Amino acid sequence: MIAKRRLSLGLVIGIFGIIYCSISLVNHYLFRTYGWDLGIINNSMFDYAHFRWNNAEILYPNFKFDNLLGDHFTLYPVIISPLYWIFGSYTLLLFQVAAILWGGFGVYKFVYQLNSNHRLALLACIQFFSIFGIYTALGFDYHDNVVAAMLVPWFLYYFHQEKWIQSFIYLVLILIGKENMALWAFFICIGTMLLYYKSKKKIIWSGTFAIISILYFIGIMHLIPKLSAGQPHYVHWDFSALGANMKEVVVSVITHPQHAFTLLFENHLSVPDGIGSKSELHFIVLLSGGIALIYRPQFLIMLLPIYGQKLFNDLYVRWGVCSHYSVEFAPILAIATAWLINDLSLKVNKKFWLALAFTVLSVSATISILDHRVSKWFNLENERFYDKRHWTQSYDVSLVYKNLYLIPENASLSAQSMLCPHLAFRDKIYHYPYIGDAEYIALLPLDLNVYPLSPTEYQQKIEELRKNPNWEIAFDNGVLLIFKRASNNIEIQSDKSIN
Repeated sequence: MIAKRRLSLGLVIGIFGIIYCSISLVNHYLFRTYGWDLGIINNSMFDYAHFRWNNAEILYPNFKFDNLLGDHFTLYPVIISPLYWIFGSYTLLLFQVAAILWGGFGVYKFVYQLNSNHRLALLACIQFFSIFGIYTALGFDYHDNVVAAMLVPWFLYYFHQEKWIQSFIYLVLILIGKENMALWAFFICIGTMLLYYKSKKKIIWSGTFAIISILYFIGIMHLIPKLSAGQPHYVHWDFSALGANMKEVVVSVITHPQHAFTLLFENHLSVPDGIGSKSELHFIVLLSGGIALIYRPQFLIMLLPIYGQKLFNDLYVRWGVCSHYSVEFAPILAIATAWLINDLSLKVNKKFWLALAFTVLSVSATISILDHRVSKWFNLENERFYDKRHWTQSYDVSLVYKNLYLIPENASLSAQSMLCPHLAFRDKIYHYPYIGDAEYIALLPLDLNVYPLSPTEYQQKIEELRKNPNWEIAFDNGVLLIFKRASNNIEIQSDKSIN
């Protein structure tokens, strides 16, 4: 019996592992990962692996930091940086996939200890693996909050068992994931305090962990500006609808709750591209197990900061279901659903069919937003793994890999966005069109993604480089275009490919 359980669980984890790799790794191979954000973090790993901090030159000229931690305070890249010597530019993507699978295993373990029923726990695991936020996150590079979110089931698992040391270890791992994860951890702990209100011991530990989390959050939010170059405030504070800083936002929510409530649903920026994004999010969350939040509001409390950071935001792209901005819903929705089903006075067979219905709804919701969505921006090639367009590129990528070696590994480089993650393991790399003191410029003229330029601007700049006497063409095969400064001499290295 135990062997069959392990086999079925292993099969589920294996199948979803293949799906996740088919999204993330295929995107990377086909140059659908980008300078912002995978290139940024790959470059930081290179510095960390060489025992130095990263100054995030790839963010020029938008931001200038003395230390990348002045942008987002995350320690995961520091910890896993030695792995880049083994897995190269795929390191973070593999780490992210492994974390998601580990999170799914944590969901299974947590639910199994609730009901001691393998089938119900397995369905909860499948539901978790199917929730939309995971797929939209995998479709856009690597992000530390994805990894942090996957540790939440394990924190809850050990907390439920009253294993305080293990739960504290996972709490710390969540806190160091990203500065906003600390605020989320505070609300998770408040939620556990209400969830286990009958246990005095758990209330005390929930309160202790909540205090640790909020103190860490406040401390980090004061530290981050000190790590940046002349930035007096946290550069990602984008909540002007409620206030200019954290204190003003808290006061605004308390004193004007009706205004804060309307921001959860209304297009407060009045931008056409934002129409329907918030409604789409609420609808998809409801289908993905959100009904459990109504019956078990303790879990809704755990998600309050996630709703807030999305829907109060000045950037409408964060309101909806795109990118990595919704991954935190996955563990909470899956566990909340399982908790609700466990509490119902139903026979096990009926609980199974109810859990199956929630799982089917979650799968259906995810497929619907992979096929079509209102939220901006959506690239179906990046996420729709069952579409043949996901598996192809409009140009021959082998011609790119075959000739990337022409750029010396120690040369300073300005690269087009999708080349940055592959070429980030060097001292200096810039995100084109910023050139700075780069010795080389690497471009993919046939790629349709020319961010942050328009197609017309992109072509104009290429023509300007061709005519500029300070630059000369080092290589051009119609797919990959490499410029070098005229004062430099290229030394062609041995034929090798860079992945």
